[in-house]
Amino acid sequence: MTSPESPMESPAESPVGRRATLGREVRLVDVAADAGVAPSTVSRAFRNPDRVNPATLAVIRESAERLGYVHRPYRRRIGKTAGVISLVVKDTAASSSLLRGAQDEAYASGLAISVIESNRTGQWETSFTEEISETSKGVLIASDRVDSPRLAKLARRVPLVALNRPVHGVSSVVPYAFSGVHQALALLMSNRHAEVVYVSGPDSWADRSRWYAVESVAKSRGMAVRRVGPFESSAEGGGQAARMLQGPSCPSAVIAYNDVIAAGMIAQFARDGVNVPGDVSLITFDDSPLASMMMPPLTSIVIPRERIGAIGVRTLLRMNSMGLYSLSSFGVDDLAALHLDASTVRSFEDPDMLALPTSLIIRESVGPARR
Repeated sequence: MTSPESPMESPAESPVGRRATLGREVRLVDVAADAGVAPSTVSRAFRNPDRVNPATLAVIRESAERLGYVHRPYRRRIGKTAGVISLVVKDTAASSSLLRGAQDEAYASGLAISVIESNRTGQWETSFTEEISETSKGVLIASDRVDSPRLAKLARRVPLVALNRPVHGVSSVVPYAFSGVHQALALLMSNRHAEVVYVSGPDSWADRSRWYAVESVAKSRGMAVRRVGPFESSAEGGGQAARMLQGPSCPSAVIAYNDVIAAGMIAQFARDGVNVPGDVSLITFDDSPLASMMMPPLTSIVIPRERIGAIGVRTLLRMNSMGLYSLSSFGVDDLAALHLDASTVRSFEDPDMLALPTSLIIRESVGPARR
């Protein structure tokens, strides 16, 4: 007879029984479905538990234990799902958040990410991308050097997704600057700022899209808006921008292309006796670790790079499983498999592009407009 203190598990309740009920070994995705979270969150819970909310971590562990899930550091799958996804970047240091999101999502599906850092010419990068596509499950391109027409041609042969910039004829996952800019300008207007200046960076889709959002939203809100630059994406470039803006026509509010330029501006302003935010309120794009380390800490429009990497991998996996080679051919079920937020924008003009919303983190670099 079994004592009340140590009740015997029924066969269906034991780990072996649960595997038998499923008809196979319990997988990471089963735990994710049971816990009501994304597979990448379950992956992170086992690999980097410190990066998971404690309450969520407890739910995941309870689900894993109840289902009888056995975690292995790396689970290589056999057959169609085994392989490597190639990620091409210009600079691994600048792409760490994007890489983290892609790695977590790939790991959850038993895949690995192969990172190729390319600080070379566009022609070399394009040729190399064509070569690695022959041995990869798919290719993620997070570089603006690859020739767009050749990339579009390659995308008709292998699963390929461009990240952080749209490419005509290629599935693309990009940040949607408008959502974060709306929040940023609402904050400035609540502090009585009537004008904003955008400090532009090197010519790129990112810079053009950020300026377009700032200009459009400012005009819709009745704010005066202008642009200065372009400036090099460096502390020196930011210093040049700060010197250019000083004088009788110095604006009360500035939005910088990125954190590096903003850091250079703060340093130059401090040397010249210009106070942030007392004299000039400063907002930046990106929200890299640099933003919170500055004095004052920078209010930032967050580019969701980690999520962009994760959605890029999910898109490639769906392409592989369904034989699809573009987002424009995705049906309702295919899009549902990407687990997109309701705020994700899918352009009617470019059905191959998904735009993920940006957001605003308020710190200490914005204050009331000077009188």
